[in-house]
Amino acid sequence: MGTIDQSKEFAVAILAGTFIFLLFSVFLIAYILIYRKKRNRHFEEIKLINEKYRNELVQAQFEIQEQTFNNISQEIHDNVGQLLSLAKVQINIMNESEIMSRDMLNEVKENVGKAMTDLRDIAKSLNAEHIRLLGVYTAVAAEAERINKAGISKVVVSSEGEEYIMNDQKKIILFRIIQESLQNSIKHAEASQIDILFLYHKDNVQVTVTDNGKGFDTEIPFEKNTGLGLQNIKTRAALTGGQCTIESILKEGTTIKIIIPYE
Repeated sequence: MGTIDQSKEFAVAILAGTFIFLLFSVFLIAYILIYRKKRNRHFEEIKLINEKYRNELVQAQFEIQEQTFNNISQEIHDNVGQLLSLAKVQINIMNESEIMSRDMLNEVKENVGKAMTDLRDIAKSLNAEHIRLLGVYTAVAAEAERINKAGISKVVVSSEGEEYIMNDQKKIILFRIIQESLQNSIKHAEASQIDILFLYHKDNVQVTVTDNGKGFDTEIPFEKNTGLGLQNIKTRAALTGGQCTIESILKEGTTIKIIIPYE
């Protein structure tokens, strides 16, 4: 009788163990399926976020490019166009004169030479590959030299620390942000002095653009400060994973601080 009871208990134990094992297996399979579903959803969300980021980045680059082209177009009209127009007038005067003036001929050559130099400098500032190869600091220094030659504003570029390697896309966006900041300072703020400071830290670069222009009221939303494009600058900095702060005092000047991570 005892043996039979033990056999029953053993059989019950086996059945219970089998049931528990099956139940555990069901829970395990359900857990794995749920985990995989969550993981796939997570990967899909990351994919969508990355795709959205890439689209926003492309859109930002397009907007920056359009703004840059507009600025350059105006600059060609104002500077190169004037030099070539002056050269044309001088040539017409020489053509109508019975005596060839060597001095005027030299002035024509000088004006045409200046126009060609300006066009070469402008072409370099548009070339993304040129920016990638030079690095942001050198490209900005070249841009400052070009502006200084025009004699409208004085731009001083300096740096502290050692320059680190930066993602190529971020290089171009940072350069375009600085380029647009310069245009804002010159055309809208009418600044005579602009200082650009690069501070290289371990994880990021900080660029400060300070001008002595007419400034604006920071209590007024950026979008109402027409023509400044300040909100665009902040948005573009954010797309690189960085940030931008803008401080201004009416009739005293504006400071734009941009922080961009290397990676």
